[in-house]
Amino acid sequence: MRFVLLVSLLLANSAAQALQLVELNWRAPSELQAALQPQLRPDERLSAMDNQLIIDASPAREAQLAALARQLDVRPASLRLDVSQSGSNAQNQSGVQVQGNISIGRIMPGQTGSNLALSAQQDSRAQSSQVLQSLTLLDGRSGFIQLVQSRPLPWLMLTPQGNLVRGSSMQDAITGFYARPRLNGQRVSIELAVSQQAFNGVQRTGNQLSTTVEGRLGEWLEVARTTQDSQGRESLLIGGSQQQGQQSHSVRIRVQALP
Repeated sequence: MRFVLLVSLLLANSAAQALQLVELNWRAPSELQAALQPQLRPDERLSAMDNQLIIDASPAREAQLAALARQLDVRPASLRLDVSQSGSNAQNQSGVQVQGNISIGRIMPGQTGSNLALSAQQDSRAQSSQVLQSLTLLDGRSGFIQLVQSRPLPWLMLTPQGNLVRGSSMQDAITGFYARPRLNGQRVSIELAVSQQAFNGVQRTGNQLSTTVEGRLGEWLEVARTTQDSQGRESLLIGGSQQQGQQSHSVRIRVQALP
């Protein structure tokens, strides 16, 4: 009899402490966890794992919190992210001016890391080219856009007979963006992880930037500018001026809401 009573008490206690699992379809568990955290009572717990929320509360409260989580788990807005990479071969001097709000992970010496954006002016004799890529994303989700630049790189080979053979072959430098836009009314913040390979003379080098940009929906936001001098050396400009004979490439980003 005592054994049956003990088993009954254990089962009742286990039922009272059962966890509520809420499967999420759209929103990230960490996002809903942060939204529901202020609603919790002192003896209640909420955690996130994979695409689930785990609720530890009384059965009645678990049902309430689960219902609220399902109400918040709605499909995010659809967004179109445009990335424009424009290049120019300037024949005389042009200026670059800083404005806006950019927080960037790698800064050139003498420059600050906040309240930065770029705008540029160049004369009518400059030759320019532009590449535009687009990607459809959900609000709060990330995607990757890849741009490629090609240029001939020379090579030198020594034959078994001791002769030197010279030539050149086309090599690609990849510029890519991992972008995650977040809407806030008519404004948007874009988290960027930038992986960029830049040519440095006849060799290829790479650098990575981590950037957050804020602006209005539909507004072009300039992130950075790379320049290449007559010796083939490339550098990243945050402000400064473009000197005679330099080639430059700028990267701009725009986010638009889709119906």
